[in-house]
Amino acid sequence: RVFFTTEALMKEYRIASQRNLDNNLILAMPATYAGDVKAIEAANGVLTREGGYASHAPVVARSLGKVAMVNPDIVFSKTGLKIGNKIVKEGDYISLDVPSYDDPVVYFGKLVLIEPDIDKSGLLDFLEVVQTHIGDFDVHANADQPSDAKLARKFLADGIGLCRTEHMFFNENRIPIFRSLIIAPDRSEREKILKKIKKMQVSDFYGLFEVMGERTVTIRLLDAPLHEFLPHSKDSMDAFVAFYRKNHPKVSESEIRLRCDMTSEVNPMLGHRGVRVAISYPEIYRMQIEAIFEAAYKLRKEKGVVCRPEIMIPVIMSPREVKTIRFGKRIEGFEIVGVRQIAEELREKLGEETIDYKVGTMIELPAAALLADKIARYADFFSFGTNDLTQTCLGLSRDDFNSFFTDYNEYDLLDKNPFQYLQEPVKELVGMAVERGRVVKPDLTCGLCGEHGAEPENIPFCMDAGLNYVSCSPYGIPLAKLSIAQKNIKDLATG
Repeated sequence: RVFFTTEALMKEYRIASQRNLDNNLILAMPATYAGDVKAIEAANGVLTREGGYASHAPVVARSLGKVAMVNPDIVFSKTGLKIGNKIVKEGDYISLDVPSYDDPVVYFGKLVLIEPDIDKSGLLDFLEVVQTHIGDFDVHANADQPSDAKLARKFLADGIGLCRTEHMFFNENRIPIFRSLIIAPDRSEREKILKKIKKMQVSDFYGLFEVMGERTVTIRLLDAPLHEFLPHSKDSMDAFVAFYRKNHPKVSESEIRLRCDMTSEVNPMLGHRGVRVAISYPEIYRMQIEAIFEAAYKLRKEKGVVCRPEIMIPVIMSPREVKTIRFGKRIEGFEIVGVRQIAEELREKLGEETIDYKVGTMIELPAAALLADKIARYADFFSFGTNDLTQTCLGLSRDDFNSFFTDYNEYDLLDKNPFQYLQEPVKELVGMAVERGRVVKPDLTCGLCGEHGAEPENIPFCMDAGLNYVSCSPYGIPLAKLSIAQKNIKDLATG
């Protein structure tokens, strides 16, 4: 059954679950945002009009093992949606078929479905065979929750290549707190909120470290286009206003709405996000860095497990940004405390022995790829965020590209979706950055953590370019591993 808002779907899901009724639901919206993640998680599928392969709904759905479809021809109205000549009303049955090997189809009505069973399908046994043909180049997981990490380990992931810390706040109990942080009027207020968030983050990182044991866990510090987290519907805005005023009764509703409006940007994907937020509000990254080390120390003390955290700095465009976040910087009246100092101060405070860790960066802007040799002076690893690197290299918006891709495809101007298949200019940047980085630092670890990592056609390039791993959502791991094994067998046969 299809529902057109997060609120409507969650209400129906709760009723169906309580009464033991059919809770196989589909969320259909023009586009989704952070506040809709709870509905994607509860639903079995999500259908949107806007976006593409690497936009919000498909990325979140893949990470949760859900079906996602983008259909730019959908027409939404107050009473329902229209696909072709068919009108679908809220609560009607539709079925989505989205195979990776064929065109997606929307069926009108209820179909008989088979529930896949990972444990009984033979997939895990097959993976054991595949793993015998995996060499030094392996697959890591994009995982933000312990449940993701457990599934990744089931699929023999060699580590976590991308933990998106902003995804840890999609939970409906957490997102109001995170929104409060975004609209906090000053540093004092942010510090109060960060104390609450830090407890959550310690628990989050502890859970991931515990599941992965001594395998590397690469944690990307906060990289949120802030507009994605603010309310996008009347109901969600009303709920947030009520939440905020409960803790800040003197702040008027109009003031809260104004603060939300003030965070909006003309081009948020290239705006105040990633490391740029850390330069403006260094206390945010400090909280996360402290939480990483506190979780690592706690796990070692309680379980005797020595984890391997890697701290990743996003949206870098110059070596000075990496240097500042890693080693700190002081100007008159202001200071950004670096990772090294934060780690040392916390270690001394807790009386702990040193834990080995690495600091690296995402390469997701052409400027970072061009300056890779200089950035490598301050980074222990590179991780290529090819979703954003494709956007910034080709000048294409992953959220708007679908509106004209078919035109380009018809005229043979683009053969394949560039957000699924790596394009030549992007490959050039990746190869060049690896080469330049390793001239300065020969032991530089390099991986790819964009959605491209799960596409078999991209695997040979990643291996030949000298990367150490690809990282993808847990459900993409088996296919990525199979592609690696097939290439290794082929290379061995051809000498």
